Amino acid sequence: MKKIVSLIMIFALVMTMFVGCGGEESGIKAAEKMTAQEVYEKVQEASKSMTNTSFLADFDFEMSGLEEMGFAGPMGMTITGDIKDQENLMMALTVDTGQGMTFSGEIYMTDKKMLIHAPMLQQFMGYAYISADLDQLAEKTGTPVSQPDPEKVQAIIDRFEENSEYSLYDLVKIREEKETVEVTVNEEVIEAVKLTADIQLEGAEDALYSFIEFMMTDAEAKEVFFSNMTEEQLNETIAQLNNEETKAEFKEVLEALTVNELTVVTYANADYLTVKTEMVVDVDFVDPTTEETMNIKLSGFMDYFNIGGVEEIVLPEVAPEEIMNLNDMM
Repeated sequence: MKKIVSLIMIFALVMTMFVGCGGEESGIKAAEKMTAQEVYEKVQEASKSMTNTSFLADFDFEMSGLEEMGFAGPMGMTITGDIKDQENLMMALTVDTGQGMTFSGEIYMTDKKMLIHAPMLQQFMGYAYISADLDQLAEKTGTPVSQPDPEKVQAIIDRFEENSEYSLYDLVKIREEKETVEVTVNEEVIEAVKLTADIQLEGAEDALYSFIEFMMTDAEAKEVFFSNMTEEQLNETIAQLNNEETKAEFKEVLEALTVNELTVVTYANADYLTVKTEMVVDVDFVDPTTEETMNIKLSGFMDYFNIGGVEEIVLPEVAPEEIMNLNDMM
């Protein structure tokens, strides 16, 4: 299980580079004259200001080798929602567990408050709604609950690039081919530039490990990612990271990976804003301890629309007696 957690962390770090949920000649026309790399850089720059949007995501997930743990798969997940900013959002999700069970729910976050509607909990806990004060929850768990600001994350990555011998962007290989296509975004057909990026993990351990250490020492990164950890806790974690055994385990996880495909396709509009992403992940992982092989497959898409048009996140009206307060249970 520890190896699986490390594996998930690696993918999360790599996908940090795609956080952007992202007077001249028309962007589409101008993009036709640029290289794919130049268009990609403009899309990355435009994504820094793309913090207000509605979205639709649909993913299929399959993992072989975990049958003994009860995971039969494949699992499907659909999420729709609105993001006003990183602290005000709502998501409605439906999950097919792949084991003959489907459940749905909604998550609302606004004004440092969170409300979760999970109807299936009614039969187990007597409540269909769970509420929490996010500041109190973060204080008790030591982990920030809200998502980090994409602009701040991008600034942290840029600062790492400027001060490190390693580069996260070297892990992203933009294919030279690009094309102008018509793509369907939330049932609307949009003209967009299509870019394809392949993620390279071979030899990536030094860059990823260096970035983890940087996040724990950079002042803004500590505020964004580890604001609820004390300086002593951070120092203990850094010391553990610098432990040769920990480094060896991290390298072991990466070396145990065989990437069959790890691709992200980005569609950008005339303003270089991302309107759709498609992802395909297909990797084999051999557990160094048990030598058992696990295959992980993930495919899906995410649409971004109504960009800049989300004005307010409204909590549903629920009687107090129907809500369980999560803070009271911790």
